Amino acid sequence: MSGIKSVSQYPPFKKKDNIVLSAKVFAEQELNEIITTQPTININVNEVETAGNKFDNNYKHICLGLSASGPTKRWRIENYIMLCEKINLNFQCKFYLAGGKNDQILIDKILKSKIGHNCFSFAELNIKETMPIIKNCHLYIGNDTGWLHIASALGLKCLAIFMDSPVLAYGKYSKNINVIIPEGETEHSTTHNTLGEERISFEKVFSKAISLLN
Repeated sequence: MSGIKSVSQYPPFKKKDNIVLSAKVFAEQELNEIITTQPTININVNEVETAGNKFDNNYKHICLGLSASGPTKRWRIENYIMLCEKINLNFQCKFYLAGGKNDQILIDKILKSKIGHNCFSFAELNIKETMPIIKNCHLYIGNDTGWLHIASALGLKCLAIFMDSPVLAYGKYSKNINVIIPEGETEHSTTHNTLGEERISFEKVFSKAISLLN
């Protein structure tokens, strides 16, 4: 039985382990080949081109992920408004508000703000209809939510704000995802109980967004 590897050769998963990468290492050891964790979504090229034809090339197009599975995972809408206004001082921008009907109050706050005339809401679209639009954007900025993972799988550069969920589980599987974490935390220490919304540095989010748009 010399060809059978003992389970003890592989350390058990711990609470804060990156399960995706642990599984990747295990599979690569077993198969002796490189395994990718990079998911991709392939969509109709004609639909992407049709959506892209409506985009003004003089603008940076940014998808904002406003949704979240709970209030502790949601960056305040006032922060997003201020961020959009400040980014727009550096680049002419169009913002695409990725949220559903449950996010309508937040979407309305942005639409009624100074930056509102540069915004388009996804609230009345289904996810399939949003994908060609997202594919044409330059950047995703938003909460750790489903929109983040859609944008990443569509090949978009993503800036993900992790306030109350584990970065190692949800933010490290894709080369497209850049993360912002609460002050005083590390990528290893963020969990579902970090409760770090008040410790997210606005300047770090802004600075990283500008860097990714350049």
